[in-house]
Order: sequence, then structure tokens, then C-alpha cells
Amino acid sequence: METGNTKLQSARQAFARGDWPSARAAFTDLAQVQACRAESLEHLVLIALQSGEPAVAETHLQALVAAFPGQAVYLKRLATVLAQQRKYDGARACYQTLLERFPTDGSTHFQYARLLQRSGEPEAALEQYRLTLDNGVERPEDVHNNMGIIEGQLQRHDRARQAFQAALATDANYLPALFNLALLEEEHGRWPQASALFQRILRSEPRHPGALVRLAHGTRLTTTGDPLVSRIKRVLRSGQLRGSEREELLYALGKSHDDCADYAAAFDWYRQANTESQRRAGPYDAGAHERQVAALIAHCDRDWFGRIAPVSERPHVFICGMFRSGSTLVEQVLGAHPALTAGGELDYFQRHLPHWLLHPGQSGEDALSALALGYDEQLDEQFAPGARVINKRPDNFLLLGLLAALYPNARFIETHRHPLDNCISLYFQPFGLEQAYANALLDCGHYYAQYRRLMAHWQAVLGERLLPFGYEELLAQPEAQMCKLLDFLSLPWSAECLRFHAQGNRVRTASVHQVRQPLYSRAQGRWQHYQEALAPLQRYLDQAQLLPENAAARQ
Repeated sequence: METGNTKLQSARQAFARGDWPSARAAFTDLAQVQACRAESLEHLVLIALQSGEPAVAETHLQALVAAFPGQAVYLKRLATVLAQQRKYDGARACYQTLLERFPTDGSTHFQYARLLQRSGEPEAALEQYRLTLDNGVERPEDVHNNMGIIEGQLQRHDRARQAFQAALATDANYLPALFNLALLEEEHGRWPQASALFQRILRSEPRHPGALVRLAHGTRLTTTGDPLVSRIKRVLRSGQLRGSEREELLYALGKSHDDCADYAAAFDWYRQANTESQRRAGPYDAGAHERQVAALIAHCDRDWFGRIAPVSERPHVFICGMFRSGSTLVEQVLGAHPALTAGGELDYFQRHLPHWLLHPGQSGEDALSALALGYDEQLDEQFAPGARVINKRPDNFLLLGLLAALYPNARFIETHRHPLDNCISLYFQPFGLEQAYANALLDCGHYYAQYRRLMAHWQAVLGERLLPFGYEELLAQPEAQMCKLLDFLSLPWSAECLRFHAQGNRVRTASVHQVRQPLYSRAQGRWQHYQEALAPLQRYLDQAQLLPENAAARQ
């Protein structure tokens, strides 16, 4: 029979060799022995985390906190595990308890600030970061950098720049702040300054993936023998990359070869990039998306529309449609008008309404009203109070019925372009987990078909409050189409709209460089360079009667 010490030694050995079932069983028994309780529970936490079981780890950490209330480290670990599961209220309570005990602990203020930043409480996060600096922390440059990120998200770009510069004042070679400062310059249209900062990063870290990617996207190359292309390929061959870094470098090579009209090579790089994206994002669930669209159409009919109480009379502007459909360009044109403010892709509704999108009949009217008022409050915090802000989050097209009901004076512009151009542009860009359809061309086509299905419903419900607006038409007749947009928003003509590319506002989309140039037609008909690769998608869209030539034939 094993003694207590022998059992403990056996459990440690099982853990060391990665035999989780044996280690778990042994430590579970040993956790009942007071002398072994702390070590056993600690190992059970680690086993649960290694096994991808954060809820189990949470249970063991709660037992540790209860058994050893004086050990702050267990409360910190519990907060971390709760945050990983997005149980933000519980994590917040852990940090508040810790700060009641240790109010001058800078590291706890820092971790609490990171939680608040992650959970969408920017002002509270900034306050905790300030307390971190007041109480002292080992790496203040981390604090300043995180504060700069938040200030930028709150549209306080001067403060963001100051925060990044404060980080660099602490450590002149602190690469995260250098990179974020470079992004800030790039997104404000100051490419020479941004490029110089990216080059500075590469002098310190020659294989920095982010700097290489941004230089590739910001520079129009003329030869695939450019040193930048060779450099990216060397970094890819090194194998010392995280998945997301490899993914972005592959997209950058696709863009570089597309610049040089080496379309076969460009598509191959893009194909490899999308393979990486699929590993990260997982498969697109076409059936689930069809059911979502069907539920929205069935629930959000004219009768439902009439039952939703309006909340705000403000004349909001929403630009929506497919991603990569020209929405950034239209926003920049309108944002140049003195009566409008470009807000970018505001994700307020995506953060607050994921459940409603899946189950549109289950949210109470009071909750929807509070949500709508919260949007108005956020706009007044981030922009000039009362400003007429343009929200160009494209996938707001899923929410048009709800937004139109809550904001009766709002106007909606739906941007569209040739579906093959739209789909290939999606395929040529990395997206988040919510856009898993972008990683396969036929999935892009399926999502596009569902989008057209839903937009036909919204057009029937909203009528003249929804303006379909074509990218190709804007290129063909710029001033006439700009007048059409302004008339739709009941605004007078402004010549500033023609100078949209000279604006200094921040643009945080893949079109950051394109919208800093006057109108050009280079992206129109781009799909024709990739006709062979697009043939299955073209057949799919043709059979679904979704190509422009289908509409022309019907006429």
C-alpha cells in the first residue's frame, strides 16, 4: 500500500510525463489530505487548463480560495480563468476584493485594467491604468501603450499619440508602442511618417511580421523581385512564426504579386493565406446562416415593425452591406461634408446584440430601448455631442429592421458592387472569426446570396429609408452620385465631398490607403484577372441569378 508521500511522488511523476488521467485521479484523492491539499488543487488546476477545461479549473481555484483565503495568488488566478471564459462579473469581483486588501498593488490595478479593457469598459480601464502608474509597476511602457490603444478607440487620437510617446519616453525601442504609433500615422493618411516608423522597427527587429505586412500593404510594388518581397519570403521560411503572423504575411505576398500583375502567383499566395485563416476561424456554417436569415425575415415583418416603440429622433446614418463593397469610400465621401462625422466601423450593436440576431423574438422592448439610448450616449462620448455620426459597420445589414424601428429618422445606405469583385476582395483579406465565410470562394458566394435575400426583405419593409448605392456607379458619375447621397440625407451639396481623399480622419479598414487617393477604377473588374480560379463561384452566382448580366437579361 502506498504511503501519503509515495502517492504524492507518484502523482508528481504522472503529471511530469503528461499522463493527465493518472495524475488527475491521484491528485483528486490527495486533495482530501490537508497537508497535500494546496499542491493537489494547484496541479488539478493546471491539468484542467492543459486539457482545455477552464470551468473545471475554475472549480478547483474556488476551492483554493475558500481553503486559503489569505493567498492572493489564488484569487488572481481565479480572476484570470473567469476572464478567459468571459465571466467578467466574477473576474471583476475578484479584482475588487484584491484591491480592497491591497489598494496600492500596481500589478493588480494593471490586471484589473486589462479586464475592463477586454470587457468593453474603456473609461474604467483608463482609470485603473492611471492608478497602476500612480502605484508603480515594473513596465510602465505597457501601461502607456494600452492607454493609447483605448484612447484611439474612443476617437481621442491626440491622447493616443501622447500615450504611445509616453511609452517610448520610457523605452525608446519599445516595439509595441512604435508599431501602434506607426498604425496611428498610417490610418490618418500620413504614410511617410508611418513608413519611417515601420522601417525603424525593422532596424531593431528585422523579422518583425507586422511591420513587413504594413509596408507591403502601404507600398505599390512594381516587381516581385523587390527586396521587401524577398524579405517576407525569408521570414516565412524561418518557421519562427505564430499562425496569425504567417497568415498575414501570406496575404501580404498575395497583394504584392497582384500589384505586379503576377496573378497566378498572387492567387496561390492568397490560397495559402486562406488555408491559415480557415484553421484559425473554423468552418463556415452555411445552414446556420440560412436559418438566421430566415428567422429575421419571418420575425421582422411590417407588423413587428409597427410594434417596436421608437427611442430616439436623431437622424443617424448607417452604411451597410457586404464587407469590401465600397462602404469605406462612401463613408469618406459623406464624412467630408461639414454636417456629417465619419465614425468608422462602430461595433456597438455587434457587441450588445449577438443573442438577438440568433433569436430576434426573445429580447424585451425595455432592453431594446435601453440599448438604443446607450448607442446615443456612446456617440456623444466619442464624438461631439449631437454630431450626426456615420456608422459604417457593414454587417449592420442584419439589423436594419431593428435599427429602423428604434431610430425612425435614421437613414440607411446599402453599398454594393459586382459580386465577383466583392467576393474576391473578401478572399484577399484576413477577417475575424465572425467572417469565416470569407476564407472560401463558394462560401463567399453563399453568404452573398443570403445577404441579397435579406436585403430584398429590408427593402420591402423600409422602402425609401433604404438607399441601394452602387460602387461602379460612383466611379462612373462621381458628382451626380454624391448628390444622390446628399439628397437622400436631406443635405445640401458640398464641394468638400469631391476632396474626400484629403481628409485627415482615422480610417481603420483594409481600404486605408485606397481612400487617400482620388477615385480610380483599378479595383473595378479585378475579378477578370482571376477568371479560372473564380469559375466555380461564377457558375454558382449565375445559377442563383445574382450576376449583373442576369439582371440585364431579365430586362
